[in-house]
Amino acid sequence: MNPAAQPSTDTADSTPKPSAWEVMFKDATNAELKLAMAASGTILSLFTAGHMAGNMQVYLGRKHYNEYAEFLRTVGAPVLPRNSVLWVVRVGLLASATSHIMAGTELTLRAMRAERHTVQSTIQDFKLQLTGKQRRRPRGRRRSVPQIIARSMRSTGVVLGLFTAYHVADLTVGARPAASSKHRHGDAYGNLVASLSRPSVAFFYTASMAALAGHMIHGVRTAAMDAGFTTTEQRAQLTEAVAKLVGTAVALGNVTIPAAVQAKVVR
Repeated sequence: MNPAAQPSTDTADSTPKPSAWEVMFKDATNAELKLAMAASGTILSLFTAGHMAGNMQVYLGRKHYNEYAEFLRTVGAPVLPRNSVLWVVRVGLLASATSHIMAGTELTLRAMRAERHTVQSTIQDFKLQLTGKQRRRPRGRRRSVPQIIARSMRSTGVVLGLFTAYHVADLTVGARPAASSKHRHGDAYGNLVASLSRPSVAFFYTASMAALAGHMIHGVRTAAMDAGFTTTEQRAQLTEAVAKLVGTAVALGNVTIPAAVQAKVVR
């Protein structure tokens, strides 16, 4: 039999198989991914606001703050074992963060494909921006602050991810070199003061709050839009006001702590 007469299977064999990531999201619409981001982002925002409010108790002194930290570990006792509720919250936050990141990543990849961008071309554009070789925007077309914040959501998200990892290693796990050499398990107040007494760490915490403010303001606004809350001008204005209030208040509240430690108000 003539080999040339045999049916060719090159086309079928050369068809790339979808990756596990593509299979995972193949049935998810953009609207569903945005809702997933809105829901997970809302959970993370509520926790962040509550966490800030709890941390304000550092101004009440070592004894009160350590009692507050101990209360978090013993919620549900004696019915539930120590740290049970705390671990449920941690797992829930991890699941929310994972959902938020994955949905955001898939939406980013879809946007890049729609604009005919690749990961390589995006990295190249970023390098050009860093070196100043990319063409500047013409005068009269400068972006407003809300536009800059909106376009920086991926960047601020990365900053917040790094900040969270450092924060956990520093004050929760007590892992060196993130944590201070004076870190002692069970002394939440002392650990906080010892860590933020380092100028570089205090600066990092403070700078990260700028990213948090922008991310929360735009995130709360977008979540309300995706959930269909901003259907009228009055609701849109209310959403804008709430987003700015929450984002700014949480960031400023957190910033006061490293500032107070550096000023020896909290010591």
